[in-house]
Parts: sequence; structure tokens; C-alpha cells
Amino acid sequence: MKNWYYRLWVDAITSRKKANKQQGNWKVFTLVPVSLFQGINLFTIFYWLKRLVNHNLLLSMLVDIFKARLINDFISVLITFFIPFAILNYLLIFSNDRYEKLIQTYRGENGAFYKKYILFSLGLLIIPLLADIMFF
Repeated sequence: MKNWYYRLWVDAITSRKKANKQQGNWKVFTLVPVSLFQGINLFTIFYWLKRLVNHNLLLSMLVDIFKARLINDFISVLITFFIPFAILNYLLIFSNDRYEKLIQTYRGENGAFYKKYILFSLGLLIIPLLADIMFF
């Protein structure tokens, strides 16, 4: 499992560095999408646990700071599904330039593994969700 995680990151980093040669902000453009798709995977797990086990299970942490419900919902989703992964990924990959050691250990696959992860993550959410909507 650890090897897949590091392979994903090395592939994402090498493909993003190649795409953003002139810009130095490739770290942000790598950290945000990977953390977002990890959050989508967590949402998928929570959604199916709610559907199969307990219909009263909350999908995200409730936040009631502002009067606008939309802002509260956005912050709730951000706190539940994005920020924990962004912090964890930053600490495991980018702190102390650890990604340089990982690039030497694992080889990039020109974005192929990264693209497969994105498609798999979206497929895990969309295909069962469509089946749920159509048949149940």
C-alpha cells in the first residue's frame, strides 16, 4: 500500500514538473489535486457506509459559523475531505524535500499511474452512484 502511495506521488510530481517547467508552483498544483481525489475517495466510503449501514450517519463535520448555509457547507466539506489530506500529504511528501528521495527510489510513469488513479477515484464514486440512482 505504501508503495502505491509513493508511486502515485512520484508520478504526479514528475508529470506536473514536466508540465510546469517555467513556473515554480508545481508543488501546489500537485498537492491540491491529489488531496482532492483522496477526499473524494473518503467521501465515497462515507457515502456507501451511510447507504448500507446507517442512514443517519453524517457525511461531513457540521459547521455553523456563518449565517449563510452555503458557506458553512463549503467549510464543512473542506475541513472533512480536503484539509486533513493536504496536511498529511504535505508532511509525508513535501516537508524536508522528501519528494527528492522518493523520486530517486521510485520512477515516474509519465503521468500514467496518476491518470489511472484519477479515473479509478471518479469511477468509484460515479458508477455506483449512477447505479444507486437508476435502480434504488
